[in-house]
Amino acid sequence: MNNSNVKAEQICFDGQVINDFAEILTKNELKKIILSSFKGSYIKNGMIYGSHRSKQYCIYFKNISYLGTPHLLYKKRIQIPRDFKQIYDENISKGITTLLIGIYIYKSLVLFCDFNTKKYITNRLNNSSAHVYTIDLKNGHIFGAFQKTDFKGNEITVFNSANINKYLDNKLIGDVNLNLEMVSVFDEFFLMLERHWHGIACYSEMISANFSNKYQSEWPGFYLEFRFDKYIKENDKSEVVCYRQNKKKDAIDLDLYFPQLSSYGDLKAHSLDSDGIQGNDYKTIMSILENKNIYYIICNHDTTKDKNKGYEVTIFWNKLQNKPNLMSYSERMKNSIDLRSYYILEISKSNMHYLDIFNQGRNSNGAKREPKISIKTKNINNFLIHQLSL
Repeated sequence: MNNSNVKAEQICFDGQVINDFAEILTKNELKKIILSSFKGSYIKNGMIYGSHRSKQYCIYFKNISYLGTPHLLYKKRIQIPRDFKQIYDENISKGITTLLIGIYIYKSLVLFCDFNTKKYITNRLNNSSAHVYTIDLKNGHIFGAFQKTDFKGNEITVFNSANINKYLDNKLIGDVNLNLEMVSVFDEFFLMLERHWHGIACYSEMISANFSNKYQSEWPGFYLEFRFDKYIKENDKSEVVCYRQNKKKDAIDLDLYFPQLSSYGDLKAHSLDSDGIQGNDYKTIMSILENKNIYYIICNHDTTKDKNKGYEVTIFWNKLQNKPNLMSYSERMKNSIDLRSYYILEISKSNMHYLDIFNQGRNSNGAKREPKISIKTKNINNFLIHQLSL
């Protein structure tokens, strides 16, 4: 076993993340781990084979290691040699599924990561890489099995030895769902939403229901909250997620609570023409992260400005409130949005140091506004635990 010469992020058995040297195994050491973990597996022509519920598979295995300087310390990978496609093609002609498995080891912790071959097999496999991130390995360890599609559309599944059969059921049979329970709830919610939202229609619907934030100028985010509140009331999901607001001074100003995870969260509407995602009050977030995780549910959309549509929403909004200036907020008002995707982002003690601070400047009275957190697009993958195109 060799150690990498650069300290990168490593996952401890207690779930903490520290910076330390990686543990890189030899090919024979990797083989021993697979043969002892995948029950009934065997070596043939230098490759490892096995079967699960009458489905044959072949394991192509590599070390998971740090991507290397100058990359951020949470970025890890396996290297895919050129002969992978040849082995893949030979196996598929025999009805055998080739599993591309990375092995991560740090002290007593051993994790496996399946890299879905559908995308990689079409790449030029000249020592190309498949990527996995600290948050994926950590969640695979905590939950036993964890699956996500990353920011670039690559599907990865991280699992421990106790969940190998569950992984194989998911991979080879397709009758086991490895997503977190909250994923199913939010997938259902977002898939039922209309893809095109027009400001006048959304304001009218919120006013008709007497929603508390029916007149807010940034209507997409509040309409998202309105629809989720309605969804929660009509579908009993309280064991998974609760929608609640507490705007009192010194209260936690986050709209979601996840009872099973003892964690808070928030809904955010995010325009795809803006770089990064702006979050909540910095002090609030930091205080929660002392003991709990925070989950952001981000609705990504394209935006049409109202000034490009004759200010129709602006005038409607100002008339509703009997404002003398019908062009109030005209330069910033959104006419409509088109939903494109949604993310679930997880913020914890392990990745909080990758957050940025967004300074809001000052209020109209000159008082300094409290800073908020933000997440840059380049760091999304180390917060992302799920995404879905809409």
